[in-house]
Amino acid sequence: MNIEQVKALAAAVDEGTVEGAAFVLGVTPSAASQRIRTLESRLGQVLIRRTNPVTVTEAGEAVLKYAREVELLESETMDRLHGIDIDAPDGVGTDAGGAPGQRRRVPTVLRIGVNADSLSTWFRPIFAEVAGWDDIVIRIEVADQDKALPLLTSGEVLGTITSAEAGGYGTQVQKLGSMRYVAVATKGLLARYGTERGAGPSAEADLGSLPMVNFGKDDDLQFAFLRRAGVATTPPMSVVPSSWDFAAAVEVGVGWGLIPIMQLGDLSQDLVPLSSEPNIDVPLYWHHWNLASEKLGRLTEALHRAAGQMR
Repeated sequence: MNIEQVKALAAAVDEGTVEGAAFVLGVTPSAASQRIRTLESRLGQVLIRRTNPVTVTEAGEAVLKYAREVELLESETMDRLHGIDIDAPDGVGTDAGGAPGQRRRVPTVLRIGVNADSLSTWFRPIFAEVAGWDDIVIRIEVADQDKALPLLTSGEVLGTITSAEAGGYGTQVQKLGSMRYVAVATKGLLARYGTERGAGPSAEADLGSLPMVNFGKDDDLQFAFLRRAGVATTPPMSVVPSSWDFAAAVEVGVGWGLIPIMQLGDLSQDLVPLSSEPNIDVPLYWHHWNLASEKLGRLTEALHRAAGQMR
């Protein structure tokens, strides 16, 4: 495969349009489009859907994954050889007189998938580590832990945090730990819906009618709790697709919800656990490409250090 054609496809996916790809590649839109069409013709496969934004077909996923791997390995190779961008214009890396000067280091882009609750809790120390790396930048795709694996399969990211234990072809899987979620509601919400608290610290509520907060259409955690409690109906439901705002909505009584135990310490003491078994533990795994990459290895080590604080 012609590498410039492969890069044009990856740029179109990154930017969402062929025109955007042309801009970042420094070519005309027609040239970028021709590169992709020539690649499709050579492979005998349609690789992208010309939608807005551009999406990849099943065949395109394989080529996109290849493009990401080439991008990472090319960047690391150029670091070792020159420490400058392979596409840098003439004169970069020299001083005003044309003599060798300080070389510009172009950081490698590491694209990763992270679920919102991890991003808001135990993942945060990763930012402090990345701040000390002048050869890496990270780009994060937020996806629910149950739905993140397709990001890796499609080639959109080189690694992702997911609750799935089994990995795919050409990937490595490492367990990071487990996040504990606690089903809670405010005393005021429970009182409004006629729940009488017993002498213990928890409350037995009618979950079929008690309003609920859900994170979004991909979040099945609240429904898993309902199924465990034997509730087959859907209660009145609000949707708040942000980790801390979700917790804030539960904290003021919009509805009950499952909140990471790592967040509960910062929330109101007015929250009451629902039932005597309010906990759900979600295991998290780090899936990443099976590449001999120092930078990917460095990120993996940082993830394990940060995940050591998970509970």
